[in-house]
Amino acid sequence: MSNSQLTARMPVPRIGLLPTGHLIYWSQFPGLKEMGLNMLAELRRKLETIGTVIAPELVDTPEKAAAAGQFLRQQQPDILLIFPLGYTTGMVMAPAVHDLDMPLRILNAHADSSYDYQKADTAIYLYHESVCCVPEYSGTLISMGKKFRVLTGHFGQERFWKEVKADCLGAAVARSFRGLNFGIIGNTYTNMTDMPVDEHRILRATARLLKRPEVEEIEEACRRVTQTQLEDMYRQFREMYDVDATVTNEHLKFSAQVAAAYDEVIRRHDISAFGYYWWGEKELITQLRSQSALAVSRLAALGRPGVTEGDVKTAMAMKIMDLLGGGGMFLEFFSMDFDENFILMGHDGPSNINVAESRPKLQHLTVHHGKTGHGLGIDFKMREGPITLLNLTQFDAGETFKVLYTVAEVIPGTILNIGNPNCRVRVQKPIHEFIDDWCQQAPCHHIALGIGDHARELEAFAEAMKFRAVRI
Repeated sequence: MSNSQLTARMPVPRIGLLPTGHLIYWSQFPGLKEMGLNMLAELRRKLETIGTVIAPELVDTPEKAAAAGQFLRQQQPDILLIFPLGYTTGMVMAPAVHDLDMPLRILNAHADSSYDYQKADTAIYLYHESVCCVPEYSGTLISMGKKFRVLTGHFGQERFWKEVKADCLGAAVARSFRGLNFGIIGNTYTNMTDMPVDEHRILRATARLLKRPEVEEIEEACRRVTQTQLEDMYRQFREMYDVDATVTNEHLKFSAQVAAAYDEVIRRHDISAFGYYWWGEKELITQLRSQSALAVSRLAALGRPGVTEGDVKTAMAMKIMDLLGGGGMFLEFFSMDFDENFILMGHDGPSNINVAESRPKLQHLTVHHGKTGHGLGIDFKMREGPITLLNLTQFDAGETFKVLYTVAEVIPGTILNIGNPNCRVRVQKPIHEFIDDWCQQAPCHHIALGIGDHARELEAFAEAMKFRAVRI
């Protein structure tokens, strides 16, 4: 699958930029302000390749700082980058940020990586002296109870820009996340203690409650599917999957009918991520859930992930990964291989083919382990390389949620052939240490996987959402 399918729903960051300077210097050293403004223009051009830049004019007095704060409160950027042009006093920064509630970053950065000290005059020295005020800014922010990070580097460093971009994207994802609807259809899997979600945590985080479509809405939508819709969905599935000989045209047509029904209901309620599960007494009701794999996998690939067993929290985690450009699919621990040092991970049911290395395939499964009904199983080879494993838990999480994550790697090797995607995952710690450390953080047993290392973005996301964040 192409990277464009992974990155299609990444939000464009709204980047606040607060440029600060020291007024008294301008008259003392002609040309110093112009040098600083030229560097500021270069910074802005680079930031505009990352997102939309929102900036007041140069702030070099406390009064201008107060006006800049009012401007930034009105514009509400996702993140604020504070950029001193040489040394400045803390009071050209403090009034601007006093009433702001967003992630803050001090850009301890310069266009130059070095300069000629022997030939430099005082103006050149002052032009390069922004690092002088960074401790002053930092102490002031701490005194004000503000969290922040310092991003240090020069404009030619790729590492520096990766950090800036990751922090801006993480904060932008938080803004998008707050505007989403999450839902559940049916209920959670019977007796699973980690599947229920506290809706008041969602309310506190997003000012929304769960959308709750009825199962019969899927049933009625299924009856309304037209021949044209059916043929179109059937064509999509034939194009998207290699179809095993065990799959009949009738199997595929019913899955296409179910997919059209799910598409109608999820879009009608504008749900961006959802959990679903029900047992069912009537055959049709049971099969609407059992034959849901293609329907929900298709929605996941289009940025509306669903998780079986009613797991709303992991669906939310998958959506975070989708917004970060990592795709997002859900897994659980299958087994541990101490001989070759990996954890086998996977899950039955719906998946996300955007994280597949090769074309996915379908086969008919007469038994879905632990579930009633029968239906099509999806299988594919996972992309090898760096991944992020994310668990969104409400346990030991304060008022809302905790972001529990690790950066790992999908490695090559033989895997199970059971009609469901699975993969070898190598974590950075010894397996026995990793599992204990992971479990001490009160996770639920499902985990969202994203392609790539998204550690820094997740930290910025959690900061903007005021979620706890723990990396294992």
